This record gives sequence, structure tokens and C-alpha cells, in this order.
Amino acid sequence: MASVKTEGGSTGVIARVRAWWRDIMAELRRVVKPTPEETTQMMLVVIGFVIVVGLWFAFWDVLLYQITHRIDTWMRGLGR
Repeated sequence: MASVKTEGGSTGVIARVRAWWRDIMAELRRVVKPTPEETTQMMLVVIGFVIVVGLWFAFWDVLLYQITHRIDTWMRGLGR
């Protein structure tokens, strides 16, 4: 079956845009801002996480550098 177009098709678009806008505004009314204490707590968690991940990557960087350096030294010794 073919759909029937009605005159004033833009009215449907305008109605959908209005409904979309109402939904956005209703969602924004439900947003709750964090308190300054919550913001500080979340910031400390993020900083702690970044430090832990940074130490993790630093550990692997040093370890893999040592391994590749020893392999390089060993290979140079074989070349003589």
C-alpha cells in the first residue's frame, strides 16, 4: 500500500521538532548539579586514577626498556 501524503506536511515536522524540544527541556529539568563536596571527591578520584595508570605505564616502560636494552647488548656481543 502506498502512503497518502497530506497537505501541510511541514506541520508534522514542526510538531516533531516541538515534541523533541519539549523532551529536551523535560530532561534538562531532571538534571541535578553535584555539590562542591561531590565535585572535589570526583576530582580526587580522577587524579588518583591518572596517577595509578601513569605509574602502571611507567613500570612497563622501564621493564620493556631494560629487556630490549639487554637484548641489544647481547646481540652486539654476538656480532664481534
